[in-house]
Amino acid sequence: MPRTVTSSLPHQREQGDLPRRRWRRRLSRGSGGWPPARSALGLRRVLALFGLLFCGVTAVLFARAGNPGAAAFLALLAAVAVVDLVVIHRRAHGTARRRR
Repeated sequence: MPRTVTSSLPHQREQGDLPRRRWRRRLSRGSGGWPPARSALGLRRVLALFGLLFCGVTAVLFARAGNPGAAAFLALLAAVAVVDLVVIHRRAHGTARRRR
């Protein structure tokens, strides 16, 4: 049998002495002992705001430099960030568009 890099490590099935825990319990504590976040809306909001600011400012700079293609593309990405912020706001406050 050829020797591989992981041949010195025990196989998973040979580790019978380890307690079997459910995957939810293994993931219930974060690296610092804190439970994982219940919602990623805060991080998503920060990333959308960053994208809006970065794309908006960069689109203006490209437009002033005379590159309308890049400015239009970045303006489109900024519009996507605005739509994402609206969706985040609706989900955070529990409001949804009513259907007729």
